[in-house]
Amino acid sequence: MTEDAAPQREPGRGPRVALIALIVVVAVVVVAALVAVLLRGGPATFDPDSPEGVVQRYTQSLIDGDVTAAHELLAPTASDEGCGYFPGGLDDYRVTLVGTTTDGDSAQVRVLVTTIYRQGVFGGGEYQSEEVFRLVKPGGSWLIAAAPWQFTVCPEIVP
Repeated sequence: MTEDAAPQREPGRGPRVALIALIVVVAVVVVAALVAVLLRGGPATFDPDSPEGVVQRYTQSLIDGDVTAAHELLAPTASDEGCGYFPGGLDDYRVTLVGTTTDGDSAQVRVLVTTIYRQGVFGGGEYQSEEVFRLVKPGGSWLIAAAPWQFTVCPEIVP
């Protein structure tokens, strides 16, 4: 009677191969994550003449502290009710587009405004609220008719 001899494996070889495979997979995932982060780019830039682009330029002007540039994007009938903007920039806000609705010569641009609080007992915090910019197109160009209170330009501070 002959027995088929099974090939002898080197002790511990299976776990070593599995460990090497795991290290390779982790390395591939890390490299893919780094590539995704480095190539994702900055925030989207909208057509400057679209409702979204006007809101983007307006809020960026205020965040940069350029009240004059922001004022140029306001409709003559823009309301200053609820004026809450203070000169000096708005670096404690982040604005994210939620959606846009247009109806002829009027539009509403919904945004998520994130207010960043940099102080507190346990560090900073954030508060988010969905807000609406109302726009009109009186002479062929979109202008802001009403802005959320965080971005309302007070007439007394416009040069």
